[in-house]
Amino acid sequence: MKRWLLMVLSLTSFNSHAELSGENIALNCFNCHNRKPAANSAIPSLNGYSRQRLQQAMLDFKYDKTNATLMPRIAKAYSDSEISAVAAYLSQQ
Repeated sequence: MKRWLLMVLSLTSFNSHAELSGENIALNCFNCHNRKPAANSAIPSLNGYSRQRLQQAMLDFKYDKTNATLMPRIAKAYSDSEISAVAAYLSQQ
């Protein structure tokens, strides 16, 4: 029984550190950001930005180079490679 429990816990721990795909992360982005520009929105659309610009913006939020209320908290939840993946995905949309 103890071996089984240790195995389950180790698998759970392993899965919690798995990298997320850019597409999966982008689904979170679209909760606030429109896919197309909206005339009266204070939250910018993510449409039309290059991979480099999106990635740098996220890294700036993550490392507190850009002030905001929510985005730094969100960006800190992702690894740099996950940020790169979501930037690549969003730049192709």
